[in-house]
Amino acid sequence: MCYGEKRDQQKNKVNGWKWAFLGLLSVVVGIIIWAFTQMTPIIIGEPNLETIDAKDEVMFQVSTKKDDVNQLVASYLKDEKIVKGPVNYQFRLEEQAQLVGTFQLFGHDIQFQLFLEPFVMENGNLQFKATGLSIGKFNVPITFAMNQIENQLNIPDWVAIDSEQETIVFNLNEFTLDSGIHFSVDKINLAENDIRVNVYVPAD
Repeated sequence: MCYGEKRDQQKNKVNGWKWAFLGLLSVVVGIIIWAFTQMTPIIIGEPNLETIDAKDEVMFQVSTKKDDVNQLVASYLKDEKIVKGPVNYQFRLEEQAQLVGTFQLFGHDIQFQLFLEPFVMENGNLQFKATGLSIGKFNVPITFAMNQIENQLNIPDWVAIDSEQETIVFNLNEFTLDSGIHFSVDKINLAENDIRVNVYVPAD
C-alpha cells in the first residue's frame, strides 16, 4: 500500500470520527434545548376574579361527596375528550386532590401522581395548589411535570394553569352548560368529605 492510500484512509477515518462527534454533539444540544423548554414555566389563561351576577337567576345549594364528584369528573373527561391520544388521566378527590396519569419522557411512559390542595376563591372559583409529585424513581420538578401534562391535555378555556406558581384555577364563572346553568363553589373540605356547590338556574 502506497503512502497516498494510507493518508486517504487516515483522512477518511478522521472524517468518520468527526461526523460521529458532530452527530453526538447535535443530539446532546437537542436534549439540552428540549429540557430547557420543558423547564420554562407556562402560563395558560389567568384566574378570573369577577363575581357572579345572580340577577334573573334562581340559586340553590347542593351538598355532595368526593365519590360523586369523582364520577362526574371521570364522565366529563371522557365525554369532552380532554386527553390527547390514548394516554389515560384521572382526576380524583381523596385526602387531597390528585391528578394521576402518564406522560412521555424520552419515548417511555412515565407514571405520575400530582397532589393538589383545593382552595375556594372569594368569587366561588376553585384554585388548586400543587403540593407534591410522585413519579417513581425519577426526581423532576413540578414545573416540568405540569408542562408535560399541559402538552397532553386539551385544556378548556375556563381552566388557567400557572406552572411557575404551581397552580391550577377552575374559573367556574366562565363555565356554563348549554341550558344556561352554571356553578360556584361555597365550600370544599376533603378531610370531612364536605363539598357544597351553588347552582344558578336561569329564572325564565
